[in-house]
Amino acid sequence: MSSYAQVSSTPPPSYEEAMGWAPHRSLSTRTLLPRNTSSLMICPLCHDEIETTTKVRRRTIAYVASGIVLFTTCGMGCWLIPCILDGFNEIHHSCPVCKANLGTVPQHDQSWPT
Repeated sequence: MSSYAQVSSTPPPSYEEAMGWAPHRSLSTRTLLPRNTSSLMICPLCHDEIETTTKVRRRTIAYVASGIVLFTTCGMGCWLIPCILDGFNEIHHSCPVCKANLGTVPQHDQSWPT
């Protein structure tokens, strides 16, 4: 009989498992991104070390709120208020190298009640 028949089919443990370390869990990019500043990170798509580019854009709720305010105030200038408040904005983080979208973080104004 061959000695291969006695070898188990389970692979040996990894180095971390053999040393008793906890395996690394991957974090989503949403938990790694700061609120309103760019951050240094490694892009998950192109694997370059980058500083994310950020763009501030209005969320859809800003346009809905502007429409409601426009309808209820009969066209007065108050409908611009949702477009001015930072609570209706979101920050898009992207990779400057491969232009991949890395995440979207809502922007919260400290003076706006949450």
